[in-house]
Amino acid sequence: MDYFAIVCFDVAESADGRAKAGEEHRQRLRDLEAEGRLLTAGPLPRTDAYGRITEGYQGSIIIAAFDSLESARQWAKVDPYNAEGVYMETAVYPYKKVF
Repeated sequence: MDYFAIVCFDVAESADGRAKAGEEHRQRLRDLEAEGRLLTAGPLPRTDAYGRITEGYQGSIIIAAFDSLESARQWAKVDPYNAEGVYMETAVYPYKKVF
């Protein structure tokens, strides 16, 4: 297995969708962690034009091990946040852990 970075960007008003699907989204991450496949995951705080952190989130990043790029894409595609319309864009990249 190799690591892949799943980088997702939220729609402008994502708070309600995050609240609705949050527990199911986090359970999927806990499942990856229990399987020893999760390197890290977390939200990307929203920032203003000056780079200051503001209320809410602008996206998420998940770095986890998958069998292939396609399996990482498929896993990301069925994320509960997608079903709730939280994410407007998701990209998956190979990731090489150095430290």
